[in-house]
Amino acid sequence: MAGGIEKLTALKVARLSKPGRYGDGKGLCLQITKTGVKSWVFRFERDGKERFMGLGPLHTVSLADAREKARAARASLIEGID
Repeated sequence: MAGGIEKLTALKVARLSKPGRYGDGKGLCLQITKTGVKSWVFRFERDGKERFMGLGPLHTVSLADAREKARAARASLIEGID
């Protein structure tokens, strides 16, 4: 995918272990802590500042569910709902 973010896959998510944030596109990221805990976050900007909204831990929220939660969060932001 030239110039874009490579989408995450369930296999890639399972294999990732290095701490950091791994983007799936449209604000959805997999966050891995130094202790190895994996969770989903939605990245957005408000008032010129980067913000993150937790969407849930990987062991309870699948990649498909995280994408849907991120879509709903984007829609809420567009409607002005915090």
